Amino acid sequence: MHLKNIVIVSDYCYINGGASKVALTSAMEFRKMGYKVILFSAVGPVMKELQSCGVTVLNLGQYDILNNPNRLEAFKSGIWNKRAENEFKILLNKLNNENTIVHIHTWTKALSSSVIRTAINNNFKVVLTLHDYFTICPNGGFYNYNTEEICAKKPMSAQCILCNCDSRKYMHKIWRVLRQLKQSGKGLTPSGIKNYIYISEKSKNILKPYLPGDANFYYVKNPIDIEKETQVEVQDNNSFIYIGRLSKEKGCLLFAKAAKELSLNAVFVGDGELRAEIEGIYPKARITGWTDKETIIDELKKARALVFPSLLYETLGLTVLEAQAKGVPCIISDTSAAAEFVKNNETGLWFNTDDIEDLKEKIKIIMNNDIAENYGKNAYESYWKNDFSIENHVNQLEKVYEDILKRG
Repeated sequence: MHLKNIVIVSDYCYINGGASKVALTSAMEFRKMGYKVILFSAVGPVMKELQSCGVTVLNLGQYDILNNPNRLEAFKSGIWNKRAENEFKILLNKLNNENTIVHIHTWTKALSSSVIRTAINNNFKVVLTLHDYFTICPNGGFYNYNTEEICAKKPMSAQCILCNCDSRKYMHKIWRVLRQLKQSGKGLTPSGIKNYIYISEKSKNILKPYLPGDANFYYVKNPIDIEKETQVEVQDNNSFIYIGRLSKEKGCLLFAKAAKELSLNAVFVGDGELRAEIEGIYPKARITGWTDKETIIDELKKARALVFPSLLYETLGLTVLEAQAKGVPCIISDTSAAAEFVKNNETGLWFNTDDIEDLKEKIKIIMNNDIAENYGKNAYESYWKNDFSIENHVNQLEKVYEDILKRG
């Protein structure tokens, strides 16, 4: 039977990050294509554009775990959201499981895996986009926030459970372990999910050994909302730019120290708990705080290179693609998934993760005008040879949905 209904599951019904942006923009595009689209979410407010284009929004009006003033309720519903389970069951009872796809984007901040179990138990075809590593890793990042390094422990092994890797405290890690136990058991995640969408080969290869052996994997490009303009003449620019949250795992302190030692014109677009520390390390750095899309584009147009020094694996690194769309070469940590989208010594440079001396050497290379111009030209051409449009994204998704329904 052909696809008719699309149920999109997202903790939030407004855009507050990359995953929710992909979920909500695809919902609106599918509605424009004539499909019945239902967004099931826990946390509002509802983005007005969703309703104006005809997406049916079922929002529970709940808090996410972090902002719930009732901490006992947050503790319980974060592990298993009973109301979400009940409301989702009511919704699915009104739909035909033979022509409906349930697409899971996010569930760990509010909805819990209760919604995933509900869909599976009611024989709906489920597909999950691997925006992060929460399907198998308790803290979602394969990262030890205390030792500040990538974690190689087997998820949920004794070594993993005993390791204090949480960004807060060990008791919070224990709560995450309890949630993971509930998710992998009663929540049927990942054991009951047979279809996965991945956004980079790196993230797929990390996750695949822990996912069902008979699972189907589909590569779908994340959509990038950016206009094609004239390539930036990076050789005429002298600023090195960082875009993102100012937190340790993102490697921004490493860049701040390198910028100080090289006396760079450094720009940090973003904010976070390390803002004051960065200002202390390098007072000459300019920190814009969180800003709108237009300002980010303006900063990219003034940049010589984007520095992406993340200590995490990441799953993609959207800012890298956005920089390339403008013809700005990228200097990136070699263990991040973003390395997949930067051709070393061609569209940018890789440096050894968390190695300040290697980062400085790569920055010095980009200081050469001819190299910067060449990398920028290559980055621009490489990006626009690919189609990262929302239209291509939903066309790819439509084929994935049809294939899943056809498999039965």
